[in-house]
Amino acid sequence: MTQKRRKTKRRLLGVFAFAVLAIGFYVFAIANGGDEAYISDPSIAERLRLGSNTAQSTPPDGFPLFSAAVPVFELTDTQYLKLVNRDLSISAPVCESNLRTVWPDMPARTTYVQLHETAFSAVGELFAAAERANISGLFIASGYRTQAEQSELYANAIDPAYVMPPGHSEHQLGLAADILSGDHTGSMRGTEEARWLAEHAPRFGLILRYPADKTDITGVPYEPWHFRYVGRVHAWVMGQHSFVLEEYIEYLRSTGGFQVEFDGKTYYVLYQRPENGMISVPEQLNFQISSTNTGGYVITAWALS
Repeated sequence: MTQKRRKTKRRLLGVFAFAVLAIGFYVFAIANGGDEAYISDPSIAERLRLGSNTAQSTPPDGFPLFSAAVPVFELTDTQYLKLVNRDLSISAPVCESNLRTVWPDMPARTTYVQLHETAFSAVGELFAAAERANISGLFIASGYRTQAEQSELYANAIDPAYVMPPGHSEHQLGLAADILSGDHTGSMRGTEEARWLAEHAPRFGLILRYPADKTDITGVPYEPWHFRYVGRVHAWVMGQHSFVLEEYIEYLRSTGGFQVEFDGKTYYVLYQRPENGMISVPEQLNFQISSTNTGGYVITAWALS
């Protein structure tokens, strides 16, 4: 056999081996849940921090036509799914006209604790459900914080791992509430109240933001008291897949979105990157839009009736 033929043979064997490995990886991924095998990759946070351009810009199959192109600046950004962490800042201050003072409607550590009006309603419903379930003593220890308040808290933190730098705290969105119990003001870890809150909060659109098993992704130690408003559909889907917000946004970026039946309605959730400052929205559906802080927006749509 000539040297040229031997090289050709080795090259063909190399291609064949690569193909076998690729097919084996694909079969393994399908057998282990396909997307979920990708979603649970521990490097999600790093990929998210570096950014990715793999998100689809068109609705997945089965979606109604999102045909009305609208300038982003004309749409109301709820910020319900805005990702804020050590790598991603709030980028713009919250509109303080949307804030509501918690006291006296709900128990609070001080009379000046505030929440975004939507989070206010969700936490109020959660507290009412807790009372019906004989979970007593809950109160809101912290809600909205200004840049100055977050700076002071960060500067005086005993353990900085539990306090985000100023500009990087969800509390500055007004969408996060620290919920404690009068019997466990030092720590909620392992308590009946913590278990009940984590289980029932998604019914009201709230998620346990920093669970114990996702610290490698969130970058924050377990905080059984910290709840973030994202919306009922999103909280339910995240709970079904054990997603934290970083994983959920990455999932939407990589798949383009999904369709789901929830509470008797069909919902369409779509991740879009603006093109020339424009976003495609549905013409014959109700919808909300939220920035994600990752270059795209999430449109949540449902039937008019």
